[in-house]
Amino acid sequence: MLEYVAGAYLEPQVPGGTVEEGETPEAAALREAEEETGLTGLKVVSFLGTFKKDLRTIGRNETIKAWFFHLEAEPPTPERWQHSETKSHEGAAPILFELYWVPMDAIPTLGGIDNALLDKLAESVARQRASKP
Repeated sequence: MLEYVAGAYLEPQVPGGTVEEGETPEAAALREAEEETGLTGLKVVSFLGTFKKDLRTIGRNETIKAWFFHLEAEPPTPERWQHSETKSHEGAAPILFELYWVPMDAIPTLGGIDNALLDKLAESVARQRASKP
């Protein structure tokens, strides 16, 4: 989970962002997660799915295509930490996030489109756990 530390309160969210020119969605997911969390050694466990979303409902005259991935971080990772994202795609000042892990059965309401494929994430996590000795 990511939460903004400074400024207006926003609902918790998962790392995400923009696919850069010439970049695959998988590479973008890994890059954005590292930029927003400060974690390194991330890997893709599975591709969860994609969909398009019309953003006119939030005042933006565009439609986005979103890709969702189940990522895994190399242990050990802290339970809770802060990290500043310094590479905002809009050229904004660094954003300080409060980050923490939550169990699958305790995920709070997430902001934006982040809730979209939680059922697919739960399935991927269950498959991963079942495949480990």
